[in-house]
Amino acid sequence: MQFKNVILAIFALLSAALWAPQANAIPAFSRQVGMACSACHYQHFPALNSFGRAFKEGGFTMIGAESKVEGDGLSIPATLNASLVGYITDTKTNGPTTGTTATTKTTNNGSLQIPVQSSLFLAGRAGEHTGFMTEINLTPASGGTIPDGSIGMTMLKVPFVYDVGNVKAGLVPFSSPNGAADSFEVLNTGAVAVHAFNQWDMAAISAQQYIGTATAASGLAFIASNENFFANFAKWGANQGSGASGSPTSNYLRAAWTTGLIPGFDSAIGFQVWNGTSVVDAAAAGGLVNPLVTTGVVNTKASAIDAQMMGDVGGMPLLLIASYANAPASGPVADVDQNLFNAGALSRKSLNFGAELGVIPGKATVQLGLRRANSGGYVDPVGLTGGNATDNAIMVGATYNIEQNIRAELTYSKYSGDMYNAANAAAAGPAYTGTNLMTLDLAFGF
Repeated sequence: MQFKNVILAIFALLSAALWAPQANAIPAFSRQVGMACSACHYQHFPALNSFGRAFKEGGFTMIGAESKVEGDGLSIPATLNASLVGYITDTKTNGPTTGTTATTKTTNNGSLQIPVQSSLFLAGRAGEHTGFMTEINLTPASGGTIPDGSIGMTMLKVPFVYDVGNVKAGLVPFSSPNGAADSFEVLNTGAVAVHAFNQWDMAAISAQQYIGTATAASGLAFIASNENFFANFAKWGANQGSGASGSPTSNYLRAAWTTGLIPGFDSAIGFQVWNGTSVVDAAAAGGLVNPLVTTGVVNTKASAIDAQMMGDVGGMPLLLIASYANAPASGPVADVDQNLFNAGALSRKSLNFGAELGVIPGKATVQLGLRRANSGGYVDPVGLTGGNATDNAIMVGATYNIEQNIRAELTYSKYSGDMYNAANAAAAGPAYTGTNLMTLDLAFGF
């Protein structure tokens, strides 16, 4: 594997992780249950509190004051609940702007996008034991046009959940751009992108998001949960949509313990394992984390452990998260022994910590993220011994809830390590975005 290709692949992965917000906290559910957004979310959307976990574990079927249409084998809300969710953002990175023109601007020049993402969600109860959630992408491409295939359904989950003693168990057919973990997940550790408390530098607070497990997937998940644990075993493939080829031959296993591990705090600890192989078709390859994959059978190998705790400290709500994840190296033969989650010739691994403190409870928070990682790329700068390139980060942020469903956010990240030396910057070329990230955005759900 050529060194330059590895570096380009790593910077492409970082770019995707930094500037791809995931909208998945939706007022459609608020309308269905007749409760405020804060009933399910901790400090602000999209992080879940214990009630939000219970709602999701019930398959989105809980209903409140909203009237129902019921009959023999029928129990649906009288209204189809919908939400418009999106982000308006201004992003600035400090990489070189040399050579940019009016038609080749990057975030190094500054990038104001209205919107950077917008989606229509339809979601809620489909029956007594069945729920659904679907996302329809509405975001225009660069230049204001919508190319063929870019608008339409991008995510679908249909959980079938039943009570088996004191356990809720069921099946979830799913298709998601956020990876196999998005089949069913309730923690806020970044195990799945949609619950991360900071959506603008998830790779700084989440090891799973750093190693690239949020790659498109579809399949079938078998789930079980109660107040003490949740578990998910999914068979999945690295393709999405009606044109996807191959069977769901990869495996995903998730288990977490959610009982009171720390007195006085809502705490949890868990692990994730991805393994097996998957068939990748040409249509899907362009959107994968590993850009060296084009078609064929690839490995899907990664593992992670994570933990969270939530509770009041000095009258202020606090969320703490920690995660460690590893994606083994790819082999030298493209489309044969490539790891879908790691284009590098060395192991890709990361240790991350995140914290969010509600300095004005219900209104404003401050955030901190730390990352110590190895990128998987081999570095041999002049005068130094080569090795697995380090890729470290510190992120600080702040949020302010204008309304429960409208939030202003500021994120600043600083990066350091071998990944940002002169040799790697030159190898990355136009993909190099420097060592600083500044994002100001407005998140909304209507």
